[in-house]
Amino acid sequence: MLVLLALAALAYAGYMYTQKDLERAAQENETEVQRINDERSAQYLAAVNEREQQNTAAVQIDEQWPVPAAQGWDVVDLSALPVSAGSQISVTREEMLKGGLLVVNRWHAMPADLTDDMMVSINRYSRADNDKTTNLPTVNASISMMAPAVEALMNLYQDARDQGLDMDNIIIEGGYRTMEEQTLNWQQEETKLNSRYSGDRLIEKVRETVAYPGTSDFQAGMSFKVYNYKSGDKDFSNTPLHETVQGRWLYDNSWRYGIVFRFPIQGFPYPDTVDKSYITGINLKNNKVYRYVGKANAIAMHAMDQCLEEYAQYLIDHPHIAVFEDGALRCEVYRLADPYSDAMVTIPNGAAGYTVSSDNLGGMVIAVNY
Repeated sequence: MLVLLALAALAYAGYMYTQKDLERAAQENETEVQRINDERSAQYLAAVNEREQQNTAAVQIDEQWPVPAAQGWDVVDLSALPVSAGSQISVTREEMLKGGLLVVNRWHAMPADLTDDMMVSINRYSRADNDKTTNLPTVNASISMMAPAVEALMNLYQDARDQGLDMDNIIIEGGYRTMEEQTLNWQQEETKLNSRYSGDRLIEKVRETVAYPGTSDFQAGMSFKVYNYKSGDKDFSNTPLHETVQGRWLYDNSWRYGIVFRFPIQGFPYPDTVDKSYITGINLKNNKVYRYVGKANAIAMHAMDQCLEEYAQYLIDHPHIAVFEDGALRCEVYRLADPYSDAMVTIPNGAAGYTVSSDNLGGMVIAVNY
Protein backbone atom coordinates (compact mmCIF):
# COMPACT_ATOMS: atom_id res chain seq x y z
CA MET A 1 0.00 0.00 0.00
CA LEU A 2 2.83 2.37 0.89
CA VAL A 3 4.51 1.59 -2.41
CA LEU A 4 1.31 2.43 -4.30
CA LEU A 5 0.94 5.67 -2.39
CA ALA A 6 4.55 6.57 -3.15
CA LEU A 7 4.06 5.82 -6.84
CA ALA A 8 0.87 7.90 -6.89
CA ALA A 9 2.68 10.78 -5.22
CA LEU A 10 5.51 10.56 -7.74
CA ALA A 11 3.01 10.45 -10.62
CA TYR A 12 1.18 13.51 -9.29
CA ALA A 13 4.43 15.39 -8.78
CA GLY A 14 5.43 14.51 -12.32
CA TYR A 15 2.08 15.71 -13.65
CA MET A 16 2.36 19.02 -11.81
CA TYR A 17 5.92 19.52 -13.04
CA THR A 18 4.89 18.77 -16.61
CA GLN A 19 1.86 21.09 -16.36
CA LYS A 20 3.98 23.96 -15.07
CA ASP A 21 6.54 23.29 -17.78
CA LEU A 22 3.82 23.45 -20.44
CA GLU A 23 2.41 26.68 -18.99
CA ARG A 24 5.89 28.20 -18.93
CA ALA A 25 6.49 27.15 -22.52
CA ALA A 26 3.12 28.61 -23.59
CA GLN A 27 3.95 31.90 -21.87
CA GLU A 28 7.37 32.03 -23.50
CA ASN A 29 5.79 31.30 -26.88
CA GLU A 30 3.21 34.07 -26.40
CA THR A 31 5.97 36.51 -25.45
CA GLU A 32 7.99 35.53 -28.51
CA VAL A 33 4.98 35.96 -30.82
CA GLN A 34 4.36 39.41 -29.33
CA ARG A 35 8.03 40.33 -29.83
CA ILE A 36 7.96 39.21 -33.46
CA ASN A 37 4.73 41.12 -34.14
CA ASP A 38 6.15 44.28 -32.54
CA GLU A 39 9.34 43.90 -34.55
CA ARG A 40 7.47 43.41 -37.82
CA SER A 41 5.21 46.35 -37.05
CA ALA A 42 8.21 48.60 -36.39
CA GLN A 43 9.91 47.46 -39.60
CA TYR A 44 6.74 48.01 -41.61
CA LEU A 45 6.13 51.49 -40.23
CA ALA A 46 9.77 52.42 -40.85
CA ALA A 47 9.43 51.26 -44.46
CA VAL A 48 6.18 53.21 -44.89
CA ASN A 49 7.76 56.37 -43.48
CA GLU A 50 10.82 55.98 -45.69
CA ARG A 51 8.65 55.49 -48.79
CA GLU A 52 6.49 58.48 -47.94
CA GLN A 53 9.56 60.62 -47.32
CA GLN A 54 10.89 59.62 -50.73
CA ASN A 55 7.56 60.43 -52.36
CA THR A 56 7.44 63.90 -50.81
CA ALA A 57 11.06 64.74 -51.61
CA ALA A 58 10.19 65.61 -55.20
CA VAL A 59 7.24 67.86 -54.27
CA GLN A 60 8.10 71.52 -54.73
CA ILE A 61 6.90 73.65 -51.84
CA ASP A 62 5.54 77.04 -52.88
CA GLU A 63 8.06 79.70 -51.83
CA GLN A 64 5.20 81.82 -50.45
CA TRP A 65 4.33 79.17 -47.88
CA PRO A 66 5.53 79.58 -44.29
CA VAL A 67 8.47 77.38 -43.37
CA PRO A 68 7.16 74.32 -41.46
CA ALA A 69 8.65 72.94 -38.27
CA ALA A 70 11.57 70.58 -38.89
CA GLN A 71 10.34 68.04 -36.34
CA GLY A 72 6.93 66.59 -35.58
CA TRP A 73 3.56 67.45 -37.09
CA ASP A 74 2.93 70.98 -38.30
CA VAL A 75 -0.32 72.27 -39.80
CA VAL A 76 0.26 75.42 -41.82
CA ASP A 77 -2.60 77.82 -42.53
CA LEU A 78 -2.54 78.81 -46.21
CA SER A 79 -5.98 80.40 -46.33
CA ALA A 80 -4.57 83.67 -47.65
CA LEU A 81 -2.67 81.89 -50.43
CA PRO A 82 -3.85 80.22 -53.66
CA VAL A 83 -3.99 76.46 -54.12
CA SER A 84 -0.86 74.90 -55.63
CA ALA A 85 -0.74 74.73 -59.42
CA GLY A 86 -2.19 71.55 -60.83
CA SER A 87 -4.63 69.84 -63.15
CA GLN A 88 -8.35 70.49 -63.53
CA ILE A 89 -10.50 67.40 -63.11
CA SER A 90 -14.24 66.82 -63.27
CA VAL A 91 -15.92 65.36 -60.17
CA THR A 92 -19.50 64.10 -60.03
CA ARG A 93 -21.91 64.74 -57.21
CA GLU A 94 -21.96 61.00 -56.44
CA GLU A 95 -18.16 61.00 -56.10
CA MET A 96 -18.47 63.88 -53.63
CA LEU A 97 -20.92 61.87 -51.54
CA LYS A 98 -18.41 58.99 -51.52
CA GLY A 99 -15.40 61.18 -50.67
CA GLY A 100 -15.55 60.37 -46.95
CA LEU A 101 -16.02 63.71 -45.23
CA LEU A 102 -19.82 63.82 -45.17
CA VAL A 103 -20.88 64.95 -41.68
CA VAL A 104 -24.07 63.22 -40.55
CA ASN A 105 -25.02 63.67 -36.91
CA ARG A 106 -27.87 64.87 -34.70
CA TRP A 107 -27.50 68.40 -36.08
CA HIS A 108 -26.95 67.57 -39.75
CA ALA A 109 -29.21 65.07 -41.50
CA MET A 110 -28.04 62.93 -44.40
CA PRO A 111 -28.49 64.50 -47.86
CA ALA A 112 -31.52 63.34 -49.81
CA ASP A 113 -29.47 62.19 -52.80
CA LEU A 114 -27.45 59.65 -50.77
CA THR A 115 -29.15 56.36 -51.69
CA ASP A 116 -28.98 52.67 -50.78
CA ASP A 117 -27.74 51.66 -54.24
CA MET A 118 -24.44 53.52 -53.65
CA MET A 119 -23.40 50.81 -51.18
CA VAL A 120 -21.60 47.52 -51.80
CA SER A 121 -21.55 44.31 -49.76
CA ILE A 122 -18.36 44.34 -47.68
CA ASN A 123 -18.15 40.55 -47.80
CA ARG A 124 -18.66 40.12 -51.54
CA TYR A 125 -16.65 43.18 -52.58
CA SER A 126 -13.57 42.20 -50.58
CA ARG A 127 -13.61 38.63 -51.95
CA ALA A 128 -14.15 39.55 -55.60
CA ASP A 129 -10.57 38.73 -56.62
CA ASN A 130 -10.29 35.62 -54.38
CA ASP A 131 -7.23 37.11 -52.69
CA LYS A 132 -7.44 35.87 -49.12
CA THR A 133 -5.19 38.66 -47.83
CA THR A 134 -7.90 41.22 -48.61
CA ASN A 135 -10.90 39.23 -47.34
CA LEU A 136 -12.88 41.11 -44.71
CA PRO A 137 -14.59 38.95 -42.06
CA THR A 138 -18.18 40.05 -41.52
CA VAL A 139 -21.10 38.79 -39.48
CA ASN A 140 -23.02 38.32 -42.72
CA ALA A 141 -22.98 39.31 -46.41
CA SER A 142 -25.68 41.94 -45.96
CA ILE A 143 -23.36 44.45 -44.22
CA SER A 144 -22.45 47.17 -46.69
CA MET A 145 -20.60 50.48 -47.05
CA MET A 146 -19.43 52.87 -49.75
CA ALA A 147 -16.82 51.19 -51.99
CA PRO A 148 -13.94 53.62 -51.13
CA ALA A 149 -14.39 52.78 -47.44
CA VAL A 150 -14.30 49.04 -48.16
CA GLU A 151 -11.18 49.41 -50.31
CA ALA A 152 -9.37 51.31 -47.54
CA LEU A 153 -10.35 48.61 -45.05
CA MET A 154 -9.11 45.89 -47.41
CA ASN A 155 -5.70 47.59 -47.62
CA LEU A 156 -5.57 47.90 -43.84
CA TYR A 157 -6.37 44.22 -43.26
CA GLN A 158 -3.90 43.11 -45.93
CA ASP A 159 -1.01 45.09 -44.42
CA ALA A 160 -1.86 43.87 -40.92
CA ARG A 161 -1.79 40.28 -42.17
CA ASP A 162 1.51 40.91 -43.93
CA GLN A 163 2.92 41.76 -40.50
CA GLY A 164 1.75 38.47 -39.04
CA LEU A 165 -1.43 39.68 -37.33
CA ASP A 166 -4.41 37.31 -37.37
CA MET A 167 -7.20 39.55 -38.71
CA ASP A 168 -9.67 36.77 -39.50
CA ASN A 169 -10.99 37.11 -35.96
CA ILE A 170 -11.49 40.90 -36.06
CA ILE A 171 -15.09 40.86 -37.23
CA ILE A 172 -17.06 43.65 -38.89
CA GLU A 173 -20.54 43.61 -37.37
CA GLY A 174 -22.05 46.92 -38.45
CA GLY A 175 -21.96 49.19 -41.49
CA TYR A 176 -24.41 51.23 -43.53
CA ARG A 177 -27.94 51.55 -42.18
CA THR A 178 -30.91 52.20 -44.41
CA MET A 179 -33.58 54.67 -43.33
CA GLU A 180 -35.85 51.71 -42.60
CA GLU A 181 -33.28 50.07 -40.34
CA GLN A 182 -32.55 53.26 -38.43
CA THR A 183 -36.27 53.96 -38.04
CA LEU A 184 -36.81 50.47 -36.64
CA ASN A 185 -33.92 50.97 -34.17
CA TRP A 186 -35.48 54.24 -33.05
CA GLN A 187 -38.96 52.76 -32.64
CA GLN A 188 -37.69 49.80 -30.63
CA GLU A 189 -35.82 52.06 -28.19
CA GLU A 190 -38.81 54.39 -28.01
CA THR A 191 -41.07 51.46 -27.09
CA LYS A 192 -38.74 50.54 -24.21
CA LEU A 193 -38.92 54.02 -22.73
CA ASN A 194 -42.39 55.37 -23.52
CA SER A 195 -43.85 54.08 -20.26
CA ARG A 196 -41.52 56.41 -18.32
CA TYR A 197 -41.09 59.39 -20.63
CA SER A 198 -43.11 61.34 -23.17
CA GLY A 199 -42.81 64.25 -25.60
CA ASP A 200 -39.44 66.00 -25.91
CA ARG A 201 -38.10 64.19 -22.83
CA LEU A 202 -38.75 60.83 -24.51
CA ILE A 203 -36.94 61.94 -27.67
CA GLU A 204 -33.91 63.09 -25.66
CA LYS A 205 -33.75 59.81 -23.72
CA VAL A 206 -33.97 57.74 -26.91
CA ARG A 207 -31.24 59.89 -28.47
CA GLU A 208 -28.86 58.88 -25.71
CA THR A 209 -28.46 55.48 -27.38
CA VAL A 210 -30.06 55.74 -30.85
CA ALA A 211 -29.74 58.50 -33.46
CA TYR A 212 -32.94 59.93 -34.91
CA PRO A 213 -33.62 58.46 -38.38
CA GLY A 214 -31.65 60.38 -40.98
CA THR A 215 -29.05 61.61 -38.46
CA SER A 216 -27.08 58.43 -37.75
CA ASP A 217 -23.43 58.48 -38.79
CA PHE A 218 -23.93 54.95 -40.12
CA GLN A 219 -26.32 56.36 -42.71
CA ALA A 220 -23.37 58.13 -44.39
CA GLY A 221 -22.12 54.70 -45.48
CA MET A 222 -18.57 55.26 -44.18
CA SER A 223 -18.61 53.85 -40.64
CA PHE A 224 -18.33 50.31 -39.32
CA LYS A 225 -18.30 48.49 -35.99
CA VAL A 226 -15.76 45.79 -35.14
CA TYR A 227 -15.33 43.19 -32.44
CA ASN A 228 -12.98 40.28 -31.72
CA TYR A 229 -14.17 36.68 -31.67
CA LYS A 230 -12.41 33.36 -32.11
CA SER A 231 -14.27 30.08 -31.83
CA GLY A 232 -12.91 27.97 -28.98
CA ASP A 233 -10.77 30.80 -27.58
CA LYS A 234 -12.68 32.41 -24.72
CA ASP A 235 -9.67 34.38 -23.51
CA PHE A 236 -9.32 36.15 -26.86
CA SER A 237 -13.06 36.61 -27.37
CA ASN A 238 -13.58 38.03 -23.87
CA THR A 239 -10.65 40.45 -24.11
CA PRO A 240 -11.75 44.01 -25.00
CA LEU A 241 -10.86 44.74 -28.63
CA HIS A 242 -8.50 47.59 -27.80
CA GLU A 243 -6.51 45.30 -25.46
CA THR A 244 -5.75 42.79 -28.22
CA VAL A 245 -2.63 43.18 -30.39
CA GLN A 246 -4.87 43.57 -33.45
CA GLY A 247 -7.10 46.16 -31.80
CA ARG A 248 -4.16 48.28 -30.70
CA TRP A 249 -2.63 48.10 -34.18
CA LEU A 250 -5.95 49.11 -35.73
CA TYR A 251 -6.27 52.13 -33.44
CA ASP A 252 -2.66 53.24 -33.92
CA ASN A 253 -2.44 52.80 -37.69
CA SER A 254 -5.92 53.20 -39.19
CA TRP A 255 -5.29 56.86 -40.07
CA ARG A 256 -2.60 55.74 -42.53
CA TYR A 257 -5.40 54.15 -44.57
CA GLY A 258 -7.88 57.03 -44.37
CA ILE A 259 -9.77 55.60 -41.38
CA VAL A 260 -10.27 57.20 -37.95
CA PHE A 261 -11.76 56.19 -34.59
CA ARG A 262 -15.16 57.84 -34.79
CA PHE A 263 -16.40 58.52 -31.24
CA PRO A 264 -13.63 59.13 -28.66
CA ILE A 265 -14.86 59.68 -25.12
CA GLN A 266 -13.00 60.42 -21.91
CA GLY A 267 -10.72 57.48 -21.15
CA PHE A 268 -11.97 55.25 -23.99
CA PRO A 269 -10.58 53.36 -25.74
CA TYR A 270 -7.41 54.27 -23.83
CA PRO A 271 -6.83 56.15 -20.55
CA ASP A 272 -5.29 59.14 -22.36
CA THR A 273 -8.13 59.45 -24.90
CA VAL A 274 -9.49 63.01 -24.96
CA ASP A 275 -13.27 63.41 -24.75
CA LYS A 276 -14.98 64.44 -28.01
CA SER A 277 -18.54 63.54 -27.05
CA TYR A 278 -19.45 67.20 -26.55
CA ILE A 279 -19.04 67.74 -30.29
CA THR A 280 -19.91 64.32 -31.76
CA GLY A 281 -23.08 64.03 -29.68
CA ILE A 282 -22.22 60.39 -28.89
CA ASN A 283 -21.15 59.36 -25.37
CA LEU A 284 -21.39 55.57 -25.37
CA LYS A 285 -18.56 53.62 -23.74
CA ASN A 286 -17.27 50.60 -25.63
CA ASN A 287 -18.56 52.07 -28.91
CA LYS A 288 -16.02 50.48 -31.26
CA VAL A 289 -16.80 52.49 -34.38
CA TYR A 290 -14.32 53.45 -37.09
CA ARG A 291 -14.99 55.79 -39.99
CA TYR A 292 -13.50 56.29 -43.46
CA VAL A 293 -12.64 59.94 -44.19
CA GLY A 294 -10.04 59.63 -46.96
CA LYS A 295 -6.26 59.39 -46.56
CA ALA A 296 -5.33 63.09 -46.62
CA ASN A 297 -8.15 64.05 -44.27
CA ALA A 298 -7.17 61.25 -41.88
CA ILE A 299 -3.56 62.49 -41.89
CA ALA A 300 -4.71 66.02 -41.01
CA MET A 301 -7.11 64.79 -38.32
CA HIS A 302 -4.35 62.63 -36.81
CA ALA A 303 -1.89 65.52 -36.83
CA MET A 304 -4.36 67.79 -35.00
CA ASP A 305 -6.01 65.07 -32.88
CA GLN A 306 -9.44 66.10 -34.13
CA CYS A 307 -12.68 64.21 -34.58
CA LEU A 308 -14.74 64.58 -37.76
CA GLU A 309 -16.89 67.45 -36.50
CA GLU A 310 -13.88 69.39 -35.19
CA TYR A 311 -12.03 68.94 -38.46
CA ALA A 312 -14.99 70.02 -40.59
CA GLN A 313 -15.34 73.21 -38.52
CA TYR A 314 -11.57 73.79 -38.67
CA LEU A 315 -11.74 73.76 -42.47
CA ILE A 316 -14.58 76.27 -42.42
CA ASP A 317 -12.34 78.59 -40.38
CA HIS A 318 -9.13 77.67 -42.29
CA PRO A 319 -10.19 76.76 -45.86
CA HIS A 320 -6.67 76.03 -47.12
CA ILE A 321 -4.06 74.13 -45.09
CA ALA A 322 -0.96 72.01 -45.58
CA VAL A 323 0.20 69.29 -43.17
CA PHE A 324 3.88 68.47 -42.67
CA GLU A 325 5.60 65.66 -40.80
CA ASP A 326 9.23 66.28 -39.82
CA GLY A 327 9.38 69.03 -42.44
CA ALA A 328 8.03 66.85 -45.27
CA LEU A 329 4.74 67.76 -46.96
CA ARG A 330 2.14 65.07 -46.29
CA CYS A 331 -1.08 66.63 -47.53
CA GLU A 332 -2.79 69.78 -48.76
CA VAL A 333 -6.48 70.43 -48.13
CA TYR A 334 -8.75 73.19 -49.37
CA ARG A 335 -12.46 73.92 -49.08
CA LEU A 336 -14.83 75.55 -51.56
CA ALA A 337 -18.56 76.19 -51.62
CA ASP A 338 -20.45 72.97 -52.39
CA PRO A 339 -22.08 73.25 -55.85
CA TYR A 340 -24.43 70.31 -55.05
CA SER A 341 -23.73 69.08 -58.59
CA ASP A 342 -20.83 67.97 -60.78
CA ALA A 343 -17.84 70.34 -60.58
CA MET A 344 -14.32 71.09 -61.80
CA VAL A 345 -11.59 71.16 -59.15
CA THR A 346 -7.82 71.62 -59.06
CA ILE A 347 -5.58 68.71 -58.02
CA PRO A 348 -2.08 70.06 -57.22
CA ASN A 349 0.88 68.68 -59.16
CA GLY A 350 2.79 65.83 -57.51
CA ALA A 351 -0.25 64.41 -55.73
CA ALA A 352 -0.09 60.71 -54.92
CA GLY A 353 -3.84 60.54 -54.28
CA TYR A 354 -6.83 62.71 -53.58
CA THR A 355 -10.47 62.77 -52.49
CA VAL A 356 -13.19 65.30 -53.22
CA SER A 357 -16.03 65.30 -50.73
CA SER A 358 -19.11 67.26 -49.77
CA ASP A 359 -18.95 67.95 -46.04
CA ASN A 360 -22.75 68.30 -45.78
CA LEU A 361 -22.13 71.72 -44.21
CA GLY A 362 -22.28 73.73 -47.42
CA GLY A 363 -18.70 72.97 -48.45
CA MET A 364 -16.72 70.79 -50.83
CA VAL A 365 -13.34 69.59 -49.52
CA ILE A 366 -10.47 68.68 -51.86
CA ALA A 367 -7.83 66.72 -49.95
CA VAL A 368 -4.54 65.72 -51.57
CA ASN A 369 -1.87 63.43 -50.14
CA TYR A 370 1.73 63.47 -51.39
